[in-house]
Order: sequence, then C-alpha cells, then structure tokens
Amino acid sequence: MTAFGGAPQTTRLSSPVHAIKPAYDVVVVGSGYGGGIAASRLARVGRRVCVLERGREFVPGEYPRTAAQAWDNFQIDAAAGRLGSRTGLFDFRRNEDMNVLLGCGLGGTSLINAGVALPAEDRVFDDDCWPEPLRAADALDTGYRRARQMLVPEPLPAAFGPLPKLDALETAAGRVGADFSRPPVTISFSDGINSAGVAQHACRRCGDCVSGCNYGAKNSTVANYLPDARNHGAEIYTEVPVRRVERAADGWLVHYEPVGTGRENFDAPEMFVRADVVVLAAGTLGSTEILLRSADHGLAVSDHLGHRFTGNGDVMAFAYNCDVPVHGVGFGEADVSDRDPVGPCIAGLADLREQPDLENGMVIEEGVVPGALSGVLGEALAAAAALGGTDTDDGALDRARELARELRSLAADGTHGAVGAVAHTLTFLVMTHDNAAGRMRLDDDRLRIEWPGAGRQAIFRAVQDRLFAATDALGGEYVPNPMASELLGQDLVTVHPLGGCAMGENARRGVVDHKGRVFAGTDGNDVHDGLYVCDGAVVPRSIGVNPLLTISALAERCCELIAADRGWTAAATPTSSPPEPPPPPRPGLSFTERMCGSLTRTDHDAESPFEFTLTAVIDDLDRFLGDEAREARIAGTVEAPTLSGAPLVATGGVLHLLVDDPADADTRLMRYRTRLTSTQGAEFFLDGVKVVRDDPGFDLWSDTTTLAITVSEGATGEGPVLGTGTLRIRLTDLARQLFTMRATGAATPQHRRAILARFGGYFAGSLAQTYGPF
Repeated sequence: MTAFGGAPQTTRLSSPVHAIKPAYDVVVVGSGYGGGIAASRLARVGRRVCVLERGREFVPGEYPRTAAQAWDNFQIDAAAGRLGSRTGLFDFRRNEDMNVLLGCGLGGTSLINAGVALPAEDRVFDDDCWPEPLRAADALDTGYRRARQMLVPEPLPAAFGPLPKLDALETAAGRVGADFSRPPVTISFSDGINSAGVAQHACRRCGDCVSGCNYGAKNSTVANYLPDARNHGAEIYTEVPVRRVERAADGWLVHYEPVGTGRENFDAPEMFVRADVVVLAAGTLGSTEILLRSADHGLAVSDHLGHRFTGNGDVMAFAYNCDVPVHGVGFGEADVSDRDPVGPCIAGLADLREQPDLENGMVIEEGVVPGALSGVLGEALAAAAALGGTDTDDGALDRARELARELRSLAADGTHGAVGAVAHTLTFLVMTHDNAAGRMRLDDDRLRIEWPGAGRQAIFRAVQDRLFAATDALGGEYVPNPMASELLGQDLVTVHPLGGCAMGENARRGVVDHKGRVFAGTDGNDVHDGLYVCDGAVVPRSIGVNPLLTISALAERCCELIAADRGWTAAATPTSSPPEPPPPPRPGLSFTERMCGSLTRTDHDAESPFEFTLTAVIDDLDRFLGDEAREARIAGTVEAPTLSGAPLVATGGVLHLLVDDPADADTRLMRYRTRLTSTQGAEFFLDGVKVVRDDPGFDLWSDTTTLAITVSEGATGEGPVLGTGTLRIRLTDLARQLFTMRATGAATPQHRRAILARFGGYFAGSLAQTYGPF
C-alpha cells in the first residue's frame, strides 16, 4: 500500500440511474463479495459491465453514529409487512423460524460485517453435496489467493496494544479448550493508497465496524473490487433493485425498478436492460428471490431452487456483567481520541474446529456492539438477563458488585461510553454447522424463510454449553440471544445466510453447476447460456466459519471460468488507477410524469394507445437555470402496442423545459427527445413537444398538459417516421406527479425545501411571463 497523508476516499463510484444504457456485455446484480469480484474481473477482460445495486452508496462519514441515524437506516421485513426505507443500511428479515440481518448498500453486507477472513476446513468440501470438481483438494487455491490479494486480510498487529475484550476471550478460550489466535481481518492497519487507487486510513480501533467504517479503514468491496471495476470501465448504479431476469432472443433482459423516483405512484411497468451475460450476486436472499420470481414468469429452473438454506450455524450470546472489564461497545459519535481503544469488532478467535466429527466443530469470536446503540444497551441487556440469564457465580459480595455495576449502566445515557455492567459484557459470536434444511419461497411476491425446528438442533445445545462455560471463566451471567429463547420459539438469527441456489452435480441435486451456471430445468446438466449465480447462495451447506473468504474464492473461480469459456483475456496489471473524479454532487431535483393518449401509424389510419412514464432529472439546478437550453435528463418506460407487445424502455433522453421558440418570441416549448428499445431489441425514437403560447381563452392547462409526439424508426430520430399522436396529462396523474418531486444534493430538509421552491418559482415565473399573472 502506497503511503499518503490525506483523508479517506470519498469519491463516489456510482452514476445516476438515468445514465443506464440499453445494453451491456455483462450485467452484475449486487455489489457484495460476489458482485464486486464479478464486476472487477469481467471489466478487466474488456467487457462492458453494468452493476445494479439495490441499496444506496455510502462514503466514509455517512455511516450511522447515533441511535437516530441507526434507526433511520433500519428496514424490517416481517410477515405483517415492511417498515423503514427500502435503502436502509440494516436490512432485517423477520421470519417464524429464522431471522436474517443483511447489509443494504453499495458493497452489500461487506459494509456491516466484521471482515474475518478464514478459509473453510478442507473437510467441508468432502461433502458430496458439492459438485465433484470442487471436492478436489486444490479447487479453491487460486480463488483464495486472488481474494487475499484484493482484500488484504491481516491479524490485529501486536503494536496496536492490548484490548480488554481480547484478553477476556483468551481467558474464555482456555476454559473451553479452544485454540486462541488473532484471525486475519479485512481491515487496514496503516495509512496508504491501495491497489485500486483508494486512499485508506489505519484502523482507529473505534469498534464500529458493523455499522459501517467512517474512517475508510475497512476493506469492504467499495474499497477494492468495485473501484477496480470502475477503473476498468464498469458502470455502477445504485438504488436499482432487480426484480427478475428473462431470456431474450440474443441474450438476457434484466428487469428492475428504480427506488425513489415515484414511478410506483403510477404503477409503471418494470424497466429493463439487455445483456449477453448476467451474473446474479444479490446475496443469498436476493439472488434466490430473483430466480424464484423469474421462475414464476416462465424461466425453467431446478426444483431445488430455494432449498438448502443455512444460517451457517450462527449464534450470538452475551457474557453479561463479568468480573473483568471488556469494553465491547463502539465509540459511536464520540471522538476517537477521547477514549481507550475498543479495537476492531472481531480481533480474536477461539477455535474449536478439527473435531472428530466435522459437524461438531465451531468457532467463538468476540464482538463489539455499535456505539450507535450504546444508549439503550443498559436497559436491553438488563432486561434480557432478567428474562433468560443464568449467573455463573454466586456469593453476597459478588452479587452486590454486580448490582452496583448494573445500576451504574442503567443510569448512564451512553454519551460517555460503556460503563458498569455494559462495560463488563462480552459479546459472543459463534459459527458452527447446522443441517441446511431451510427453504426460501415467495409469498405474495415477498421472500419468506421456512425452517421448522431450526433452533432445536442438537448442535445449538452444544454451543450453549460451551458458551456457558466460557462465561463462567469470566464470572459473568450467561445471556442467550433473546430471540432464541423458548418463549419466542427458539428462533435463530444469522448474519451469514447461505444456500438457496445451491451448487450440485446436476439439476436433480442443485440449482447451479460448479461454474455457477443456472440449470435449465429439473433434470440433467443443461444450463442457461450466460446466466450465473456468483455469491453465497451457491454454497450448499454450512461453512462453520465466517464465510466471506470462501464466497470470494468461489466467485474468483466462477469469473475465471466465465472468462476462459469465452476466450476473454484479463488485464495483466494487479493495480489500477482511478479516472478523474467527477465534480461533487450539486443541488438538483427530479420528478416523474405520466402522459397518455394515442399514436396513429403512417402506414394505416387506426389509432393505438400510447403511454409513457418518464423520470426527469436536473442534476445541477444552478446550471439548469443559467443555461438557455434548460436541459434535464429523462428515462423510463413507454407502453405502445403498435410498436411492441411489451413495454419499451426509454434511455438517454433529454427534456428541454420551457425554452424559447426560435421561430416565435411569444412562444415557449417543452421538448421531449428519447431513444426507445423494445424487449426484442428493436429501436425507435420519440420526439414530443408542448407548445406554450397565450392564445385567446384560458389555454394554460391545455398547453402545459398536451404533447404532440412523433415516433421514428431507429435510435437517432433521423429514421423514417412511423407515426404521430397526442398525449395528455390527466388531472389525477398531475396530482401524483407533484408527490414525486424530490430535491437531490441537499443535506438538510430546509435545503431540500429551498431547492423545490426555487424550481417552482422558475416554473411559475416562466408561465406568468407567457400568460400574465395568475
């Protein structure tokens, strides 16, 4: 890593959604380990790569530090419905048997994991659930090596000093007979510029790894694979959830619905992008959901789709109110110079693998609760201990000390860090082996997980026994995860979901083959050419350790085989240089408009329905108002049965808003020009104009809501005219349109209101100049 003395990288990698092109060589869905690797490796072989990520992009300094910010970044999906923003960083899926916490953002769950990079035991791959090529002893050697080169994992250096939580875990490890070590973690422990040209700071030891690193020290995919992909020409788009994939005559259609544009107000059709190759890397739940929905729309897949779901044997518990200090709570909004260091979220490993029976092995790691939650920890932990805790030591004096610590933590508000019982609490994070018997399915178009009796597997009783002994070594009160209590049905919580699109020898045994290719039916070895799954969804069983390195190695292997099968050659240089950074975002706004009417073809007189739903984006309001062209970008969908039986996608469009008519000084124009592409690849061009002129009578409404359109053949507007027509805005659609107005590039609600007021003033003022005061 090259030395530097500046701030962590804050240049954004993503482009505005309206810039998505109609077609690419490769579309990668998702941006975690699988997606980041696919984007990087396939861009390096010279392909035109597009990355679609459902979450938003964060840069250091934007991750939540306070309870209010954390709550704003929570989204919860339960049987009763959804709560929170669809782009919230913390995506919690509540199910009857198994709950899952996912990361949602550019970088996926790599944004909120602890970054422990351990390989799976070799015996994991002896299981015949894996395709035969992956049972070879060296099957993942190259993948592991390449992943380590990019993610640069290393143990916490001894020079970073002692950590109380690490000392506590070492004591606990001795009691349960585990080998103690410092595992490699994907965190930078020195300042420098990495191989993708990203400036990173050394770890500040604040402990807030799992709420997003605000110091640029964490080696999430946004710090390596994704910028490397961008450096090699990949285009990255955020807030673009993919719904499904569909086979096209010469490739694939990837259907998506942009978030936050207001298209949902009009029940607008899905947008789509074409690709020769599609790599699904939306995570275990995301990739499975996309394939399940695609199957509902006719895609032939294996009957095993959704099966072999595993939580990787995840268990979380607490050694509450121990006799020794732990300091296992992050800093949150506190200055890192004001407190003793906490360390990375995970810095230690109590290794209980290498058991005679693979399935009985486990690892125990210590965790850190994010500082954003410190204000509620005292009450939450005390309540959990009262409901389900078991004290491991006794005696009046010991109980008095424990009570004093508990009272101190209950009286604290978290502003001065962890104190009392909270400061003496160690968080246990365990990975072991479950039976991978979970199943994912769609219920009312939402993904649900079923796994009756998941929490009653014998291995979890063995884990509890080990953790009780570990807590006893520290003189604490053992508190299991409250959600795993008998009262709540022993439901499990995992942060390492795997499976659902499991690898298998053939379609009778899995969903994808050893290359990640999706089987094209319920039997045999036929695959869909150009459709891959490349993330944790392909893993057919528990790994028994943090799975990020194994997922990365599998993804590296998949991408190597994709390139080899197509004769694509990779760029030789291990490093890459970023392009010139774009200018910082400027205040702007967007809105979505629907217009309906008809189109009359030139080759016959019959009218045919014609309707569009277009989103207009002004990315710099100052420039827009200062430029006579008054130019906004537009993209969306068109429904025109006379052109295509399915909706067309509008891309690369331009809207000139209330510009002077060069032929008439008293007239202003609103000009719409955009390329249209059908699902079959046919291209058209839409040219529309609203004429704003003060004629006799009250014509303001009709002028501003009536669009004369011309549709021509081809993508440029210079081809033969196919038809003409008229579109209008309905009053109900205008009302909906007003609710789609959204200010961008604004940090505060006041600034957002000011942007909208300024644009509204321009629009109203322009109309007043034409029609007089109103």
